[in-house]
Amino acid sequence: MPFQPPVECPICRETLALDRTLEEHLVGSHTPLEVARQLAARHESGGLRRVSE
Repeated sequence: MPFQPPVECPICRETLALDRTLEEHLVGSHTPLEVARQLAARHESGGLRRVSE
């Protein structure tokens, strides 16, 4: 099984335990507004692309 490095939350920079997913962390630890602001900031900086691209 390949090594999977730990995931870091893009909002709070917390390194997640290996048995946690980023989705679980975002839902349980951050408000929808925090997540929306992070997504908007990444989109505006060009960090996100459409799936079709």
